Amino acid sequence: MIYLGASRTDLSSKADDWRDRLHAFLFKDRENKVWVMDGRKKISSHDSYFVKMEKTVEYLERKGVLSAAERKWIKDELAYFKRNFDNVVKAEESEMERQAKAYSKRAKKTTQLARDEYKDLMVKLYDAFADWDSGKGKPIAYYFFEELNIRTCPYCNRQYTFTLHTSKAKTSPEYDHFYDKADYPLLAVSFYNLVPSCHTCNHVKGKNNTAKVNPYFKGFDSKFYLYDRDDTNHRLNAAEMLVKGDGVLKMRKEDDSINIDEQGNIDTFGLKGLYDMHDDFVRELLEKAVSYDKTAREQLADAFQKRGYTPDHVYDFIWGKYLDDVHLENRPLSKLTKDLLEQLEIEK
Repeated sequence: MIYLGASRTDLSSKADDWRDRLHAFLFKDRENKVWVMDGRKKISSHDSYFVKMEKTVEYLERKGVLSAAERKWIKDELAYFKRNFDNVVKAEESEMERQAKAYSKRAKKTTQLARDEYKDLMVKLYDAFADWDSGKGKPIAYYFFEELNIRTCPYCNRQYTFTLHTSKAKTSPEYDHFYDKADYPLLAVSFYNLVPSCHTCNHVKGKNNTAKVNPYFKGFDSKFYLYDRDDTNHRLNAAEMLVKGDGVLKMRKEDDSINIDEQGNIDTFGLKGLYDMHDDFVRELLEKAVSYDKTAREQLADAFQKRGYTPDHVYDFIWGKYLDDVHLENRPLSKLTKDLLEQLEIEK
């Protein structure tokens, strides 16, 4: 997994921008009123989106969908969200965890129906805000995808996540709610809870979520290593890797132990099985390591230098660019490549 903060010192300013735009969307009075709807029927118009949310709850009580106690619980949650707006919307790792636990505790004090109606309000808020005009000719979601400029999925580093928004073609990552918005609707529009990811990772996560590592705050300390197929407890050394030409791929700490939190992400996103399918990539890398041994690399460096290139250019030519920690997200499988090159003792 890739740490998004490695190459971004401005994440906090992006969070501030998200907060300011969301605040305007929710609380600013509008020229065009927003409506409480019952299906396709318009019930009442209001100046701001947040007032619409409050009035929707009151309408549901009048209609007999909610009891007075259920209505009160939802309105209390909306009031909590408004009162703690900055803390919730810009919550970083420890604060997000605290808010999630506190919400779960409060949610036990009401009915499933009340929880579902509150969830519906917050999910609709997320959907409406993501689709809101950013003022830059594109919806908020696309605007922030471009601002963040995340090139590969931080969860798997296997797929590109470019953003394109033109009149003829649109493509982008998807926002994964690190804390699922169905279980933690309070965090549905929290900036650091929205991880731009590939379609596969966003959907494979589902309800079986044991992920503990949020890429906004950290990456994996564990590395990819090849272990002997005949003795999977034995990590291959560089010479053994070149002779055997393959091995069993595992993610382990330097001392061969498992990082429990990182293992949660590996299990949630199925990274072990997905990366096992890249055995052809691993074999190709090992074949290149044999073909471009130290002597061959030195000869290439001599040839390149005559054309104005450096030994670093030779390294990039053979293994590819973006293999330092700051730029791993720029190309798929860059972390796998970097880790195996280290195991092969091939340095830039």
